[in-house]
Order: sequence, then structure tokens, then C-alpha cells
Amino acid sequence: MRKQINDFQRKEDALMPSTDLKWDIPFDSEKPIPFVKHCRRSFADITDRAELYNLNCELTAEEEASPYSKYFALGPAAPSEENIRATEYNTPMDPSRGFMIEDYAKKMDVPGCSNVKTGYCVLPNGVGFGMATTFMPGCTAEVMTNYIENFNPPGDLYYKAWFPGGHIRHYEDMAVEDVGFGMVQLRFIEGLTAEKIGMPQPPLGDTYNIGITGANILCQPLHQPDAEPMHISELCYYRLTPEGYEQRVTFWIGMHFKDGKSVLHLPDNKPVDPMIPAALARHSAWETATFMRNIMAFWADCKTGR
Repeated sequence: MRKQINDFQRKEDALMPSTDLKWDIPFDSEKPIPFVKHCRRSFADITDRAELYNLNCELTAEEEASPYSKYFALGPAAPSEENIRATEYNTPMDPSRGFMIEDYAKKMDVPGCSNVKTGYCVLPNGVGFGMATTFMPGCTAEVMTNYIENFNPPGDLYYKAWFPGGHIRHYEDMAVEDVGFGMVQLRFIEGLTAEKIGMPQPPLGDTYNIGITGANILCQPLHQPDAEPMHISELCYYRLTPEGYEQRVTFWIGMHFKDGKSVLHLPDNKPVDPMIPAALARHSAWETATFMRNIMAFWADCKTGR
């Protein structure tokens, strides 16, 4: 078992960049960007993959006893009807509406932001494209900051409550969850910042943008550590408008963004199965709707003292 673990880690380490994984931006209570609260361990700390295989969506006794468990008990929050329709399987959008990361600033940094909100397709070059936009009316900077600073459940409950049944554990550089096609491990191997993708900060066109985070990711079935990883690039675009808080998550499957350009890693040199971007867009729509619901519920509870 030890040899298998070491061989696996050497194989994965060969894919890792030489730079540190850092994509956080300084916290600003006037323009709050949420970051996941993880278990304070990294992939390198895992010495026995049984640790991963034994993970599940159930709450531990400590998590169950926590007053924060009530947010997990609420279950997933349904996205808007528009998002549900836009992420249904076998209903891709016109590929001409999708775009590569090289065009991200041009497509997103415009008044009102991109007219593409939620949907998926396979681009002409074979890359899978998916986007999900979630808007929460009434979520102000104060509401978001309150959640970031004060929502501190024990164990893995922060991540589990984010998407009950879908999220399990978040490490410093990896997450274990079900993104719509079975349990996977998501290795975050390089941070993507606004600067790296050529997005001006502060933005020139979309004045409501408050920040961008992202990463290059290696996605593998949790129980198939020798499987060829799926290459994904992800960007999260945050907006704070007078009406509320908005988050747009965009995925590109079959590529990583390196040194200012997209590098294709298409599986078997074939176009990505459209079911993959559909699943990721749908997962993002559900997880972000649940996250936003929890933020507003926690705010209400803080105000009433419950």
C-alpha cells in the first residue's frame, strides 16, 4: 500500500507547477470575496488513501452536535428555474456563445457583464465550456462579511453544509466531492488570478466586479488514482451590485491555462463529452444557490440571536 501511495504521489507531483499554489486576494470587507475554510491539511499530508476512501457525506458526532448542523439539515437549495433549464442534460447552448479564457476579459469586462449567464457546450476546438451564474438579492457586503468572519463550524461541516450530499472535505489544495458524475478528487495545482488572465483590476467596463479567483485543476475518480486526470480550468467572477451579490463560475474542461495561453489536454485527443460541462455547470448552480441561501439564513439568525 505504501509503495502504491508513493508511486501515485510521484505521478501527480510530476504534473505540479514549480510555483506555490496561491490565488487568494487580500480580504476587503467593502468588497468581500468568500474563500473556503478547509481542514488545514494538504494532499501531501495524506499518507494512506484509506483516509480518502473512508470519507462520506454524513456528519460526525462533533459536527452533528454543533449548532451549525442546522444549515446542513436544510439540504441543498434549488437554483433558479432559469439555471435548472440551462443546465439540463442534452440541452447545450450554441457553441458560438462560449469562449476561451483568452477572451475572458473581452467577454466579461463590459457594462452589465457578459450576456452569457448559465449554460454549457463543447467549443469548436473540443474543449468543454460551462458557466453558472447565481444572484442573491439583499446580500450586501455586510452580510457576506458577517458570514466570512463568523461562520466557523467544526470539522468538515463548513464544506459539507455548502452542498449537503455533494461536498465532503476541502484540503488546502484539494477537494473531495461529487460534481455530478461520481465522487472525485479535485487537485488545485495552480492559482489563476485576474492578472494572469489579463483582466484589469479594477475593471474598466463592469464597475460592479469586486474580484476574480480561479485555478487549474486535475480531476480524478476518487477510487481510481491511476486514471488519467481530467484537466480543468475554473474562474469565479464576483459582483456586488446595489441589488445584491452575484457569482459567476466558468469551467473549461480539457485544458489548463499556462503562461498566458490555453494548453489543450483533450482526453484521447477527442472532444470532451458534453455531459461533463453539463454536470459541472449544474453542480455549480446548485452549490452556489445553497451557499448563498446559507449566507442569508446565517445573517437572519445572527440578527435574531438564534
